[in-house]
Amino acid sequence: MRFQGTITGIPQARVYLNQQGQRAGQNFLKEVSNRARRLANQMQVDLNAAIAGGPVPFTSNAILFRFKRTSTGAVNEIIVKDYQAKYLHDIIVKPRNQVKIVPTSVAKLTAQGNISAMKSGIRNGKYKIVDSGGKKRMIDTSKKGKKNRSKRVVGVREVKKRKMVYDFYERAEIGARLILSDLQGQYIFRRM
Repeated sequence: MRFQGTITGIPQARVYLNQQGQRAGQNFLKEVSNRARRLANQMQVDLNAAIAGGPVPFTSNAILFRFKRTSTGAVNEIIVKDYQAKYLHDIIVKPRNQVKIVPTSVAKLTAQGNISAMKSGIRNGKYKIVDSGGKKRMIDTSKKGKKNRSKRVVGVREVKKRKMVYDFYERAEIGARLILSDLQGQYIFRRM
C-alpha cells in the first residue's frame, strides 16, 4: 500500500527552527555570562572580606569580568587588573619574600596597617632612612631631643613574607565549576 501526499509549510518550519535555534544559543551565552559576572562580583566581595583591616579602594576594585565574542563562540574571563595583579600577587597567587619597611610600635598607622604618609614623608624630609648597626631604619626627623629619641624609629627594613589570604585560582575554578554544573556543554578552564 502506498500513500501519496504533499507536505506544506517546510520553508516556514525552517525559518522557525533557525530563529529558535539562534535564540536558544543567545540565551545560553547570556545565562553563562550573567553567572560568570555574578561569580566575579562574589569573588571581589570575598577578597575584600579576607583582607584584615579592610581593602583600600585600589584593592576593592581589583577583580574584573570581561566578555569577548570569538568566531567559534564566546569567552568569559574573570581577571585581576594589571596593576592590582602586580601588587596583590603575593596574597592571592603565591607568597614570596620581599624587602620592605616594617612599622614599629611607635609608628602611626593607617587602617590597613601601613605607615601613614610614608611616601610623602620621605619626599619632604620628615622621614629619613639611616643605616644603623647593619640595619636600615626609617626615623622621624621631627622628633628631636633626648625625651623623644626612643620614639624616632618608625620602621625597620626587613625581609617579610606576606601570607596568602585568598587563593584566586582555586576559588575561581571552584566557583566556575559550581555555576556551570547544571548547564550542559564543553568548557575550558585556563590559568593565564
